Amino acid sequence: MEAFIAYIKLYITLSEEAEKEILEQILVEKVPKGEQFLAEGKTCERLYFIAKGTVRTFHYQDGKDITYWIYPENMMITSWHSYILRKSASEYIETTEDSTLVSLTYNQWQELYLKHPKLERFGRLVLEEQMALLDDFFKGYYFLTAKEKYELLVNAFPTITQRANLGHIASMLGISQATLSRIRGK
Repeated sequence: MEAFIAYIKLYITLSEEAEKEILEQILVEKVPKGEQFLAEGKTCERLYFIAKGTVRTFHYQDGKDITYWIYPENMMITSWHSYILRKSASEYIETTEDSTLVSLTYNQWQELYLKHPKLERFGRLVLEEQMALLDDFFKGYYFLTAKEKYELLVNAFPTITQRANLGHIASMLGISQATLSRIRGK
């Protein structure tokens, strides 16, 4: 899939051989809106690239659905803890729009890293970028006002408020939907 290869090439120079191997191994799935492709308690075997659509991660707390991240297209997604440490996931992952997901398994990536060391650099850079982004947002939960949290989200993902469910956005920001509506109305 061209979008995924183009994404990798944003980070590294990709050899023709590595590109060919990736294209031979990737799984491309069209996933309808609302489909969960990871459930709590399962080990996440795949690292996904969102070629089209949006995806969210969430968990249940006291029976309530709590969103903690919404991913737009052209991003990598997985249950990071589960995928990296090979442990059971503590969250659910579902599509919030009809989506096209491109993925490779953990073991496929490990073999590609060994065979093509530049891909290991790609993996590290993606992980660093994800961790920096998550760090910014999680610090925001402690230090930013509701309005500042919303502005941080919109600056990072300008189209997310037109695409994602406002209840999911409010949950992700740790604010009520009424507070989000007031902020958006100003």
